[in-house]
Amino acid sequence: MTILVLGHLVLDEIHSYDGKVYHGAGGITFPVSAFDALLADGESLRPLFPFGRDATGTMRDLAAACPRTDFSHCWPVEAENTRVRLFHESPAQYNTQLVRSLDAIPAARIEPLLADSALVYLNMMTGHDITLDTAARLRGNGRLVYIDLHMIAYRVHRDGHREPAASPRWREWLRAGDVLQCNEREFAALIPDAHSDDERIARVFAIASPRFFVLTRGESGADIHHRDGGVMHVPARLPARTVDPTGCGDTFGSALALGLARGEDLSITAARAARAASFVAGLPGSAGMAGLRAALAEEDE
Repeated sequence: MTILVLGHLVLDEIHSYDGKVYHGAGGITFPVSAFDALLADGESLRPLFPFGRDATGTMRDLAAACPRTDFSHCWPVEAENTRVRLFHESPAQYNTQLVRSLDAIPAARIEPLLADSALVYLNMMTGHDITLDTAARLRGNGRLVYIDLHMIAYRVHRDGHREPAASPRWREWLRAGDVLQCNEREFAALIPDAHSDDERIARVFAIASPRFFVLTRGESGADIHHRDGGVMHVPARLPARTVDPTGCGDTFGSALALGLARGEDLSITAARAARAASFVAGLPGSAGMAGLRAALAEEDE
C-alpha cells in the first residue's frame, strides 16, 4: 500500500499553556512522523509539500528521523517557509497566528501520484495547502481520502491571527473526503446556523455522507461517527505529564487513517491512535517523535 500525505511543513513557535516557548517543525511533520512510525512491510509513504530556504535543515532532520519515508517528491522553493505562532490557553484550546505561508501545492504535482495511492491523507495546516478544486479530484479508484479540515474552519486577519469561522464553501469541503476530521472548536465554527454537535453531525451526513466523521475532544477523547448512524467514543490516553498538546490531533488522525486503509478493526485502530496521541502530548512540539515507533511497540509487548 502506498500512502500520499499532503499539507504544509510549518516552522512552529509554540507558546505552551505552562508558559514555555518551543521552536520546531510542525504542520505536516506530525502526520509524516506518525505514518513513518506505523509503517509495515510492503507499505510506502510519500509526502508531497514545498519547503522554504529557511527550512533546509528542518527537512534534513525530518528525513533522518523518518528513514522509511520517501521524501523525493518534496521540493525546495526560494521563498521563506510557512511559519505559525501557537498560543495555548489550555491543553485543548489554542489561538494561532499565521506569520507567512507558501503557496498551495499544485495539482500537477499531485495528480501523477494518485493512481497508485491507496490512502491520501490531507491535513489543511494553513487553510490553503491545496485548493478546493484540487481536493475535489482526490477521490477515485477505490482510494481512501482522509481530510483533517483543521484551518478550513478559520478566518485569517491581516495581522495573521486566526479565529474560528465557516468557509463560504464548507459544503464542498465536506464532499471532498471519505473520512473527515476536526476538533470541537473547529466543528462549532465550520457549519453555520447549527446549535449543537448532534445537529452539525446530522448536517454533515445529509450534505456529504462521508464514511466516517471524526470529532476530537482533547482530554475527553474522540467520537467516530459512522454514516449508518453509529458512533464510537474513543477515550483519551493521558500521558504521565502533558508537556504540549500540539500535534495530538494530527497524530491521532494519521494512525486512524492508516488502520482504516488497512481494513483493521475500528476499535483496535482507534485505541492505537489514542496511544499515539498520548505519546505526542508528552513531547515539546515534535521533538522526540522519532521515539513513537518504539513506544507503541513496547506497549504491544
